[in-house]
Amino acid sequence: MAQQNLSNNYTQGYSNFTLANHQRRTAEVDAAFLLPHIKKTDHILDVGCGPGTITTGFAKYASEGGVVGVDVSTVVLQKAKEFAAESNVPTEGPGSVVFEEGNVLERLAYPDDTFDIVYASQVFGHLAPPEKLLRALSEIRRVLKPGGILASRDGLEHHFYPQSLNLDRLWGHNLRRSISKGKPDPEPMGSRMPALFRKAGFDADGGKIRVGAGATVSSGPETRKWLRWRAAGQLKQGDTFHQSWLNAGITEEEIQETLLAIEKWSETEDAWFVSLQCEMLAWK
Repeated sequence: MAQQNLSNNYTQGYSNFTLANHQRRTAEVDAAFLLPHIKKTDHILDVGCGPGTITTGFAKYASEGGVVGVDVSTVVLQKAKEFAAESNVPTEGPGSVVFEEGNVLERLAYPDDTFDIVYASQVFGHLAPPEKLLRALSEIRRVLKPGGILASRDGLEHHFYPQSLNLDRLWGHNLRRSISKGKPDPEPMGSRMPALFRKAGFDADGGKIRVGAGATVSSGPETRKWLRWRAAGQLKQGDTFHQSWLNAGITEEEIQETLLAIEKWSETEDAWFVSLQCEMLAWK
């Protein structure tokens, strides 16, 4: 029941096309803003770890500590365990990585003040309404040690160039609609994180919250080809991602319009894409 609570909020599914996107994420890119703060002896919790590529990447930075990744999906946790094994990362002792089922909307299976760092990438956008977000932040704060760091990365905007293909609306806006189940928020999740951290009890006025931003740029013919492949698979009938768009009120006609625009974009010389992210650090 508890696991269902959180998985009901996640609409994109775990098809090979969606996981292919998640598996491209790394600690060096997606947690670069956190890495300078990791000590070798730190114990790190990765909430909503997905296929574990970032989680496993933390191991070499916490070589005398340990890393735990939690997710609600047993399917994706199995992928994470396989990736860690392929990366020759130990499952016990210093520098180890373990993966466990866990639901941040319920009580995590760890005592108060357990972790030096809690990390969450692209998690909070799936936890609407605000009371669920605050519940998750409160549970994260509980398991953080005094002085521990919460680090999060959440989407701000997607921009495609050239803009004449209207992919900012067709892909970016519709993606946000699907995540929010047809009720897009007036502000993207990343823009609201500073206020949510404050409400969760982190001391913004005392300098315990740091707001930052990062950008991921995709360009070049091979990258455009890969993005076209991924989008075509995700928006194919039968994929959970495609169904999430329909459930949000996006018509099949608009989905096909989106795919056509992505195809044109992928074939446009020098076309490129940027994803902007809010990167938050907060000290307990």
